[in-house]
Amino acid sequence: MPVRKFRSVDEMNRPTWRRPGDPALYTAMASLWRRSVLLTRGRLAPGVRRFRDVESLKAARRDEGA
Repeated sequence: MPVRKFRSVDEMNRPTWRRPGDPALYTAMASLWRRSVLLTRGRLAPGVRRFRDVESLKAARRDEGA
């Protein structure tokens, strides 16, 4: 990731906008997707589950850490 230098604190708060078709846009999107995959990996078990009551649902959520 490149180092960005700022002349003032106001420049830090300005968002970085990229135009459609800019190669830096695709690089930023790929980086964001990669990071989101790493952050969400393993949080949810695949599949659909059914519970008889709310208490068993809450117990399952506690056991998964969700």
